[in-house]
Amino acid sequence: MLSPVNALQKLRDEMVMKRRRLVDQQESIQNVQTEIEAIDRAIADEEAMQGSADTKSYLADAKR
Repeated sequence: MLSPVNALQKLRDEMVMKRRRLVDQQESIQNVQTEIEAIDRAIADEEAMQGSADTKSYLADAKR
């Protein structure tokens, strides 16, 4: 099973490929670009939450 970050990165890669196909077909990429940016924000959020969880875990271990 993929981690949330890996799943989002995979989805982003798929959307990038979709955007490339759309460009090749001379179609608008605005909606795809918006989705990619939303996925980028979701990746950053997930990484921030993981970093926060890692820090909390580290601090809890340090107190023991």
